[in-house]
Amino acid sequence: MTDGLREGEMIEDLQYKGLRIIQNEGGFRFGTDSVLLAGFVKAGPRDRMIDLGAGTGVIAILVEARTGAKLTALEIQPEQCDMARRSVEMNGQSIEVVEGDMRMAHEILGCGAFDAAVCNPPYYPASGGEVSKKGGDGFEGAATHELYCTVAEAAVSAARLIKYGGKLFMCCPTARLAEVISALTEQKLEPKRMRFVAARADKAPYLALIEAKKGAAPGLRMEKQLVITEADGSYTEETNRIYHRR
Repeated sequence: MTDGLREGEMIEDLQYKGLRIIQNEGGFRFGTDSVLLAGFVKAGPRDRMIDLGAGTGVIAILVEARTGAKLTALEIQPEQCDMARRSVEMNGQSIEVVEGDMRMAHEILGCGAFDAAVCNPPYYPASGGEVSKKGGDGFEGAATHELYCTVAEAAVSAARLIKYGGKLFMCCPTARLAEVISALTEQKLEPKRMRFVAARADKAPYLALIEAKKGAAPGLRMEKQLVITEADGSYTEETNRIYHRR
């Protein structure tokens, strides 16, 4: 261990309020989707929020710093939890990192214990193509494939954990949008706000950012599409703002 890092680890600058995060160069690392989802979250200092399937904690770290909400980060992989805890300590934050299965989280943390939840779930079914080898021992592919939790199970978990009127913020590939909305409404989590994300203005959207409210009446508001890059490959002004480059 050198300078607080274990073998294969590195520290990445999150470019916001001096925040940093520990990542494993050979493991699964957070991507653009996590940063976009963190920027999509609406919360305040009085809100208790849980990050379901937190990984190394990037969403919880960014949301806590941006909104002041009280964050709990729940992650099933021990190695990811360890990195998240050390990142939180390094940043001087008060995020609670809990190791556990989100499908059983209500037994540990209590039903209706949170005002909001955020979740960047695995994007692919367990049988959906080659499973990544990245992940801690016994958890290879857990971040990308539904090996330990499906989208439907994530919806059930969120519905149990948030109070009536509470909100869930999540993202999903547009190819699975119909399935995700069905899973949410099955749990009385009504989609209220949605934003599509496209790589460029001339490309079809690949990602949907969703805000759902527990027990709400139907009524969905679509926000203007977020475009990641200009035609020349440079980041758009809004992407730079989300990444805190402006």
